[in-house]
Amino acid sequence: MKKIFVYFLILILLPNCGFSPIYVKKDLSNYNIEFINVEGDRLINNLISGQLNRNKDETLENKINIDIVTKYKKKISSKDATGAAASYELTVTSEIKVNSNNGNKNFIFNERFIMDKNENLLDEKNYERTIKQSFASLIAGKIILELNSFK
Repeated sequence: MKKIFVYFLILILLPNCGFSPIYVKKDLSNYNIEFINVEGDRLINNLISGQLNRNKDETLENKINIDIVTKYKKKISSKDATGAAASYELTVTSEIKVNSNNGNKNFIFNERFIMDKNENLLDEKNYERTIKQSFASLIAGKIILELNSFK
């Protein structure tokens, strides 16, 4: 009987304790985001702006102007015995400038990945595109976190 009472007490008290996950999807519903200048890698910038546009609210007057400059580099990381590329280092540097009524802020986000060379060029291009998409998703998530703390 005592075990049932303890389980019942836990069942009632835990949902009401105010627990919420830290990395729950935070929206920017109190911002109206406008992109002023977007330069650099087109795929990464389109994915970043698409993820940020998903959360904006155009009816609000609290406007945030964002400038994005993205630099993407693919360089040979290592070579095999014949001198051909064995792996590549993919790096993305995004400089984000945020202007709002609360002030101005600059952010720089760097992402890096080592990709092995694939014999099939089509598979290698598709894998590189997937890596670019994950870079864009990571950077957009970091921008959302910074904007939520920027309030």
